[in-house]
Amino acid sequence: MTERIDLDDIETDTQDEQDADDGEWFWGRGDSDASPEDAASIDGGAATDAGVGSPSSETNADRIPHVPHENKDKPVGIPVESGGAGSGGTGGEQEPEAPQASGPHGGGADDLTFAFTFDAVQRLADVRAALAEANEWADWIGIVGHVDAHEINSFLRETGLDIDFFNGSGDGPGERLADIGPSSMFYADRMAVVGLESTDDESIAAAADWEFVPLEHAAEQADWELAGE
Repeated sequence: MTERIDLDDIETDTQDEQDADDGEWFWGRGDSDASPEDAASIDGGAATDAGVGSPSSETNADRIPHVPHENKDKPVGIPVESGGAGSGGTGGEQEPEAPQASGPHGGGADDLTFAFTFDAVQRLADVRAALAEANEWADWIGIVGHVDAHEINSFLRETGLDIDFFNGSGDGPGERLADIGPSSMFYADRMAVVGLESTDDESIAAAADWEFVPLEHAAEQADWELAGE
């Protein structure tokens, strides 16, 4: 089984995605160059009427005035410069672009992101049920701890958990949480660490300036059963 990937480690060009029109392929919008006027269509009647007949029979009264067009000497298919569709002219003023939405998702921040410490999540009697319930009211859930990334990955495989982020071997738990700023997809109005008061879990929250919630308090409020109770 492959290692889990922290979604925040994948660099994306959010601005390009915001500027792109996702419906272009669906609506079939593309270059809609309007067919230019065929210069020959204007004086075609005169050419055919006067035509190949007797030139002596043509009088000034019968002659149709010829109005030259500005694109007469240009190849057919090259539109004249104007503000019409399909041309690159500057005939009309462009409308100002709408302001881009702000925030990590093109809008405002989410409501709640919280991270279990590695020690705290192992105290849950039924960790899968607890996190499944937490997913109903939290936007993002992670696991951080003073352990290597492969230990967290092994725990996730054994329990079958699906989380959003965790700290790797190159950064500590506090550093990982501190990286979740306004430009992160996991950024929220409220960000909390659920940990054990008996360990230094509270220092993890303090290092990232996150709220600290003791596991015992969270379990009581959420009706989670703790191992050994």
